[in-house]
Amino acid sequence: METASLQFLGVRSFALLLGVGAIVALVLVGWGVYQLFLRRVRYAVASVAAGLLPAALGALLAAKSAGPGAWMTLLGVQLALAVAVFYRAVYAYLGKARLAVLMVLRCLAVGTLLLALFKPAISCTPGAADARIRLPVLVDRSASMSVTDDPSTPSRYQQAVQMLQSQQSRIERKFKPVYYHFGESLRAAGSLEELSELAPRGEGSDGTNLALALRAAADDFSRDRIPGVLLITDGAHNAPDRVVDAAVESGVPVYAAAVGSKGRAAAGRPNIRIVAADAPLEVIKNNTTSLTVQAKVTGIASPAPAQLLEGASDTPVETAAFRKAGGSLWEAQLRWTPRDAPGGGDDVVRVLRISVPADRDETVTDDNRTELHVLVAQPRIRVLYVEGSMRPEYKFLRRLLDSDPNVQLQALVRVSGNRFWAQGSLGGQTLDRLPTEAEDFRLFDVLILGDLDSTFLGDARLARIRQFVNDGGGLLMLGGHNSLGPGGYGQTVLEEVLPVEVGTRSQGQEATPFVPQLTADGESHPIFEGISGYFSGPGGRKPDGALTALPELLGCVQAVRAKPRTALAVHPTRQNEAGPLAVLAAQRFGAGRAVVFTADTTWQWFLPLQGLGADSPYHRFWGQTIRWLAGAETKARKAPSAAILRLDRTCIAIGESVKILACVRQGQSADAAGASVSCLLTPRGGRGEALPMSPAGTAGQFELTYRPPRDGVYTVRLLARDAQGKEIGSDEMTLTVEKHSTEMDNTDRDDGLLTRLASRSQGACDDLTRLPEMIDRLVERSAALAPAAPQSRQYALYHFPVLFVLFVALLTVEWLLRRNWQLH
Repeated sequence: METASLQFLGVRSFALLLGVGAIVALVLVGWGVYQLFLRRVRYAVASVAAGLLPAALGALLAAKSAGPGAWMTLLGVQLALAVAVFYRAVYAYLGKARLAVLMVLRCLAVGTLLLALFKPAISCTPGAADARIRLPVLVDRSASMSVTDDPSTPSRYQQAVQMLQSQQSRIERKFKPVYYHFGESLRAAGSLEELSELAPRGEGSDGTNLALALRAAADDFSRDRIPGVLLITDGAHNAPDRVVDAAVESGVPVYAAAVGSKGRAAAGRPNIRIVAADAPLEVIKNNTTSLTVQAKVTGIASPAPAQLLEGASDTPVETAAFRKAGGSLWEAQLRWTPRDAPGGGDDVVRVLRISVPADRDETVTDDNRTELHVLVAQPRIRVLYVEGSMRPEYKFLRRLLDSDPNVQLQALVRVSGNRFWAQGSLGGQTLDRLPTEAEDFRLFDVLILGDLDSTFLGDARLARIRQFVNDGGGLLMLGGHNSLGPGGYGQTVLEEVLPVEVGTRSQGQEATPFVPQLTADGESHPIFEGISGYFSGPGGRKPDGALTALPELLGCVQAVRAKPRTALAVHPTRQNEAGPLAVLAAQRFGAGRAVVFTADTTWQWFLPLQGLGADSPYHRFWGQTIRWLAGAETKARKAPSAAILRLDRTCIAIGESVKILACVRQGQSADAAGASVSCLLTPRGGRGEALPMSPAGTAGQFELTYRPPRDGVYTVRLLARDAQGKEIGSDEMTLTVEKHSTEMDNTDRDDGLLTRLASRSQGACDDLTRLPEMIDRLVERSAALAPAAPQSRQYALYHFPVLFVLFVALLTVEWLLRRNWQLH
């Protein structure tokens, strides 16, 4: 047991203490006599009582030989009474509340002054029970101690703690153990129970410095007052300090209990590291998409299944087992179907987290997970494009529709006979043949028929197409050598749907190059909204000279005539009996719409004007045609602007680079022409670094490769602005940069080092299972050591800077109150 006593480290004169008390008593008595002279009897009695009562108590304390603490308390009470008497006599008119405030402030100030003057402290002196010989016990808590050498046994660290617990009563009966744990540095543990609650991970566990631990532990004790140091470790020292030299210099025998096994180095550091996670940047709601996860696995037989989590939820929405992909690489395929998100029907960026449960031998787990941001879009205009041959018009038009964020496209291209090659899908389904059943036609909103003869469709399918348009679908027929009249569509049920009379198979091809001329209906039609200036118009109107001239188309199919009020554009120089040759005509049929475009070389417009991006007449002509056919005002939605951030990995090692990808969408366009895209990378607690991103090979995508200068957690923020400086969108992710640790590069037990360490320090080395015998040796060695004299410890009850500041603050507050209350 320890005994505690109060001591004064400042003014230690007992006479001074009594002198101050006597002076205060005399002043109070004198003040009482003065009040009696003024005939203020009540104040006089109170003052004399306040002076004589502490004197009487002081006599009692002297009779009982009281300690300094009682005398100091008495002085404090006496001073408090003096303050109360004087303030009550002088400022009684203030009222009880204000008077009490002034009294409390002055009493606190006086008490603060007494503490600063006498500097009280508690002195604790160990009793005889604490005179046992101390034994430093050092337990390795570095990451290598997390290794499980055998599936049937706990980790090395758990083995060490359990063995100590089994010998705890013996150790504490013979010694007063002082427990430490160490990795990169040495730290004290309050008890063995505290050690058992720790784990070999976290701060300081990325390395082992045996030399530092031995030096620091030995410095806490007199070398000749301890029998040695009990060290439990696997010997995985990886600091530059020389361990054996440190042990010899400390002058303390080291008793090393070795834990762990050999032969683990060949397996490599146990780790699962996600090296790649691939998913589309944009997906359609309610459509299933695939995500590919690749993980590098070392020192572990096989990884647990990959988990897909959405948002902040900890419940996986999908799991998938890994399969060996070659070498140390494993791969898993996850499937995800985005459903309705909170907040309404707009497109939204969803956060997907991919995680692989950590193996029990892993110490670094941040690289077991990664994060993906995916734009989940509402269903788009679904387009089925059926083409008779792989002609240039098809290649350019398919590429355009594929890049349109408001269009979902599948194409069927005839390769030979009745065989068609399918490209793309609709709502997660792929048609590998021409649509036949009603279910097939429900997959798309717009049907494009290219250079395909009617015989490939047949009468039954033509009737289905007619019904499709009548029920609200859109139909676009393009010119070609096997479409319209030459394709045998005349006198079929489909001709009724089309806005032109296509004629017979003998209808010719007009080869004169031309730029279409708009009709009066065409100038005001939504198809030509914003681009009518590129074309000539009725009444001899010329194209806008300020705009780039459109290249000429290379001809068109001759139709008999456009149906009344359907012609939107005509050939400017060629005509037949019905008038100028129809080039573009549109009409409503039932609940649906139909368009005929007799030319097939609009790809001529793409190359010269591609610098305009989404504003080029090629993009707008076809985009607005598809939207009109689909009834865009009711079926489709303008895609909002968005910026999506993607990191190839969200956890890297220091010295590695991360590839940052951004996808920027401006309204209905994925082109993002003229956009300014930058990335702000900010380390936690540091200053951010803004870096511009460069356009990638795909329209609307930007990229940046970045190598972090130091380890830590970084915030990666994407910001995209349009050509006018207006924000398009932003996104944010977290990047973890791990510092390289050699701790787990070799987890073999180093018996050679521990044996040399024990031998040179005149200690002993053995397996952890022989710990009882090692304790016996320490007991024998301790018998020659005399018990150390108990040393007292002092705990100060004062802190001078704090007391000074408090004293000044109390007096300042009192002065301000007195001034405010107009006191003298």
